[in-house]
Amino acid sequence: MLKDKSGFYEELRKTGLQELLEEILSRALGLTVVFAYPDGRPLTEPSNQCPFYAMLEANPQALARCVASRAASAVAAAVAGEQVLHTCHAGLVYQAVPIRVSGETVAVVLGGNVAVRPPGQETVTRLVRETGIDAERILEAAAMVKVWTEERLQAVMAAVAKLTEMVAELLYAKQELGKKVDQFATLFEFSQAVSESLDVVKVARRGLQSVLELTGASNGSVVMLPQALGLSAAEVAAAVESRDEFPAVPPGEVIATVEREAGGAYFDRSSEGGPPAKRRRAVALPLMVRGRVTGMLTLEGRCADAGFAEDEIAFLTEMGTSLGLALENARQYSSLREYYLSVVRALASAIEAKDVYTRGHSLRVARWARACARVLGLGADEQEEVYLAGLLHDLGKVGIRESVLLKPGCLDEQERKEMQGHPVLGARILEPAKFSDAVIEAVRHHHEDYCGGGYPAGLVGEEIPLFARIIRVADAYDAMTWGRPYREALSADAARQELRRCAGRQFDPRVVEAFLRIPAEEMEDIGATGGYPYRPPGRNPFFTDGTIWSGEIDDNGLRAGARGLQVVELSC
Repeated sequence: MLKDKSGFYEELRKTGLQELLEEILSRALGLTVVFAYPDGRPLTEPSNQCPFYAMLEANPQALARCVASRAASAVAAAVAGEQVLHTCHAGLVYQAVPIRVSGETVAVVLGGNVAVRPPGQETVTRLVRETGIDAERILEAAAMVKVWTEERLQAVMAAVAKLTEMVAELLYAKQELGKKVDQFATLFEFSQAVSESLDVVKVARRGLQSVLELTGASNGSVVMLPQALGLSAAEVAAAVESRDEFPAVPPGEVIATVEREAGGAYFDRSSEGGPPAKRRRAVALPLMVRGRVTGMLTLEGRCADAGFAEDEIAFLTEMGTSLGLALENARQYSSLREYYLSVVRALASAIEAKDVYTRGHSLRVARWARACARVLGLGADEQEEVYLAGLLHDLGKVGIRESVLLKPGCLDEQERKEMQGHPVLGARILEPAKFSDAVIEAVRHHHEDYCGGGYPAGLVGEEIPLFARIIRVADAYDAMTWGRPYREALSADAARQELRRCAGRQFDPRVVEAFLRIPAEEMEDIGATGGYPYRPPGRNPFFTDGTIWSGEIDDNGLRAGARGLQVVELSC
């Protein structure tokens, strides 16, 4: 079936077929050719009328009757599906021939401006009465009308129709080819768009939005099915709902039908709480992966409640397959990433398990970093990324010798160099898992000082990635408020004063200001997460009677003072 009829008719006009036929037929045979829509409206206008017809057309009443006569001829031929000979009020005849393309009448070609017999006196008298034109002028013009037999007119118009159908078929083939090219281009762009992310929700949202824009639907959803994906129940990966209270997620029986039949399903949707008469057509399409239905795409709410044609459903199903593959890739990546992350967490936990004093440190740093990012106004995705970076910031310590990591005394130059290599090692461990650059760079640079002099690269100010600057503050705060064998923990107030004092030197002032605005209740809640807790001023039971290494610097640049001192000095 011809879909883009307006485009087809425009192309038909551009071919110049009518002009060509009129030039040949008018010059050789005196025949006028005109094209009309199947409903009788003129598609083209006659341009080589005979003198008799031209004279009549100059009269408004006669012109109206001529136009109506041609329209009636076109409609009759379109309805009958065959040639129709029609005689107008002036005695002129038109042979109307339907033009069919792909089983559908798309136009009618009319050939005429001739007569099967010369206009008689009765016709001339009637025309004089109706038009007011002088009888001699009418008789003179009527004498110039070509007289054809019906057989001759039918034969010529059959040839004209054949030529026209050939041109129309070529135009139709061109249009279909162009549509296929457009579909392939759309499908390619769609596949690229949904494959840009490896996050299941982002893939689903991007795919759904693209399909809604393409189809003009207002509501839609992407549902992941349970059996194919090992889920406990169907999960909505994305949904877009308009304000007319039509839910985007289809009912359970529709989901079951699509999953069982592995094909599209039409259904009517009523608005929640609305009258039963208020319904709209909706369609649910399967998302296929290697012959399995892994999800479902639902669309509804087109303008004027328009449905979806079969060829449109076929194309949308292809898009659904592309979306299904992208979702499957994202899901598998998410599973692999989660597995990898669980291993990484286990490594981080194993590191912390070596030292009771740092147990829970990574989780607290991650939570404080996320809270700080929120206060800074970063988005949800960025908050989760800085949380992940905080959780993994000390991962590189897995490669540090235990004798160095747990050494109770001062590190020598070689040991200090080894310890300072843990941020780079942590970043290298994360790179194969395809963590975002922001996470990896935060792990790599979380020991850079705002005024320079940190490690591993000695970056300064805004050169240091923002996530690294956030973790730097959270990491230092946790180190200050949790005890070590060689020093007692600072109180929260004292630690906050140290952050203020070193803002602009060791820490980014803007990050410090945001960190200090985290609500007190949230700070206390995070601070209660595992590890060796803060002890009030007094003798630390982990201090021994041995020497406390004056000027010792731990991993955060915190210095232990002389034995018995409560103050922790930051190397700012």
